[in-house]
Amino acid sequence: MLKHIAVFAATVILALAVLGVGVSTKPAATAGSWQVDTRHSDVQLITDGTTDYGKKKIDYTLGYGRLMGEVKIDDADPTKSNVVFRFYPATGMAPNIAENGKFLQQWLMDQANNTLVCFHSKSVQRTADGRLQATGDLTLTRVDRNVNIEPNEAYSGPTYGPPMVHRVSKEATFVFDFPAAGVKQQKDGAIPASASTSLYRENFPQLVKAVVGTYWPAVVQDKKCQNPAAGTEDYRGFQCTGTFMEASGLPPEPGGIRVGEDYPGPPSNFSAVVGNHLNILLHMRLLAKASGESAAGGN
Repeated sequence: MLKHIAVFAATVILALAVLGVGVSTKPAATAGSWQVDTRHSDVQLITDGTTDYGKKKIDYTLGYGRLMGEVKIDDADPTKSNVVFRFYPATGMAPNIAENGKFLQQWLMDQANNTLVCFHSKSVQRTADGRLQATGDLTLTRVDRNVNIEPNEAYSGPTYGPPMVHRVSKEATFVFDFPAAGVKQQKDGAIPASASTSLYRENFPQLVKAVVGTYWPAVVQDKKCQNPAAGTEDYRGFQCTGTFMEASGLPPEPGGIRVGEDYPGPPSNFSAVVGNHLNILLHMRLLAKASGESAAGGN
């Protein structure tokens, strides 16, 4: 009897699937213009390394970056679809340099280098499973300056040489994932989305080397700061809250740093960066552009 019930249930489920009844796993309709909510979005950068003195290969999160961009989807005419985004170290809510390398001098007063990565789609299409695939130019803009340090009696800190702008582009493809149809949108109409691509040093050495060699400070999402009333005994200045996203980095040597008479010095190359490949993962909160114009501006 149980066997017949199981067969009947399987037949019903199959029939519902054929008729399109039930919970759909296809992506929700995403046609329209969307803007990346910078306050609640980020890019995760993953590269390869080794640990246990080179005995074990690993992939690890190199860092997180600030993300800005726009996504326009027109399923009726895919040629009108467009994807544009850029990411950079989270030293501010906006990048210090433009895609063409232009900058404001005060932004470079105490920085030896700046990194900006931009993507402009040239074609956008749906894959067989309904996901969005964008192919276009991935551009690295890098500004470097030589640092001169000469300690003496009048030393007042490092001095920087003139900026040198490097810009290079390669074709790349990002595949986007949207929530399944039927998933309830957030109160403001925002939807979560993600995208990814993989690069290799042999195919795009300039970008992989630059991203791996860049310092990526922690990203604080939805940062809110308040200044409690001054004059109280426990006053500590501004107090900020938010989601703190910081990469854990390579695994440390077991046991940590030992201090004592038998201290052998700092940990040896227990873990090391290899940097032969780079995975770029975009974690996005998308707002309908009509209501999201201020989202890209940040705090």
